[in-house]
Amino acid sequence: MNIEVYPLEKIVIDGVSIDLGMKRADVEDAIGTGAYEKTNDRYYYYHNELAISYVADKVDFIEFLGGIDGFLRPTVYGVSVFDTPADEVAELLKQKNGGEREDKERGCFLTFSNISVGVYRSLTPSSVTEMIEEMKANGIPTENNADVEADERRANHWETMGIGVDGYYRR
Repeated sequence: MNIEVYPLEKIVIDGVSIDLGMKRADVEDAIGTGAYEKTNDRYYYYHNELAISYVADKVDFIEFLGGIDGFLRPTVYGVSVFDTPADEVAELLKQKNGGEREDKERGCFLTFSNISVGVYRSLTPSSVTEMIEEMKANGIPTENNADVEADERRANHWETMGIGVDGYYRR
């Protein structure tokens, strides 16, 4: 599946465009009916890896939820959001945002308000390093530890990426 993200505009999935501000009925005509969550008129598509939030029945926010282990592989500015190291994606987004970014959770949640993009991960490399040190101090083996390896992998990639209408991250 080819997925391109155009901040402040749209996403394109295999040639099908979902525009910010598009009516929900038009989205459903394009990609089908999503599973609905009552809170904030949020609908889930593609096995819950794509979420679209509607305000006044129009697309307000689009979020990719699958991360490195998901099957959706969105690209933004020609870079794969989930396959590229998190720091590289953050630097690219910072450049496209005019050199600015807001760090809302010590490296876990970054927003780029000028282009209305946000990225999230639950762990950072430094938090994994701290966890490993605690494990060692408690006598827990960390080498060849599948849980540690999975956490390191997750910490180095974004788990979600969203785009919103202009001003979305300034609310």
